[in-house]
Amino acid sequence: MKQRREASGLTLDQIQQTTKIQKRYIIAIEEGDYKNLPGSFYARAFIKTYAESLGLDVDELYETYAKDLPKIEPQPTAQLSRKQTYSKASETSSRVSRWVPKVMLVLVAFLLMTAVWYVVRSLDFGGQDASPNEAPSSGVSINQNEEVPEEEPAEEAPVEEEPVEEELVEETGPIAVTETNGADLTYEIATDERLTTEIHVKESPATYVGVRDTSLEGPFLAPEYPNQSKQNPIVIEDAETDTLRIRIGLIGGVEKIVVNGRELELADSPVTQNIFVKRVDAE
Repeated sequence: MKQRREASGLTLDQIQQTTKIQKRYIIAIEEGDYKNLPGSFYARAFIKTYAESLGLDVDELYETYAKDLPKIEPQPTAQLSRKQTYSKASETSSRVSRWVPKVMLVLVAFLLMTAVWYVVRSLDFGGQDASPNEAPSSGVSINQNEEVPEEEPAEEAPVEEEPVEEELVEETGPIAVTETNGADLTYEIATDERLTTEIHVKESPATYVGVRDTSLEGPFLAPEYPNQSKQNPIVIEDAETDTLRIRIGLIGGVEKIVVNGRELELADSPVTQNIFVKRVDAE
């Protein structure tokens, strides 16, 4: 990793700014001095982030240097003693016991107020009759046997609907990310044609680029290290798959990615990105 960093012209300060790893930990990783790192778990995490920022394949790195890398040690689980458990239970019980009298006091007060309200309503103030007063007669008598004719609803004039012309809007402009899952970015393009992809790679900084059909196990559709060949841009014409997987080690080393004439909106990230381009049927 030190050789790759120096070959890319990157300083320790630049790596620290990109990966947010302290410089002393970066030096310890390059010298293999893992005892100066904060534990084996963080050591492997720092190594992964550092390798991805250089555009290296982390899986291949772990497999090649498995014997040299620090092993993840199991973390001891903290268990509460019987005294601590009893103390927590007692504290919870004391809290409940403090609230119970207050709740009972509020409940009793509510019941007393309700009883007083019913007693006051039942009292007869001023000797009023229990029966309600009859409403004054208006002098108009209504024969309940007569039928009231129903009004016929007015006919509404038919409304002519104007024909709506459907406009076909062709999608243009850059393709935005439709789904993000960690380092996996998914783009969708609506087209009835096969996918034709162009990957424009910069000369510096160097980056890892690999193109497969759908997954990590699929066949390669382009060279793994295009910056070491004369093929730029990398072109995959009429791919016989509905999903392309483009793995980028360092996104800063890629100028742009164009699919069927439309450019992808690339997300700036110091770690490795897995870009999935899916073809969906155009409606």
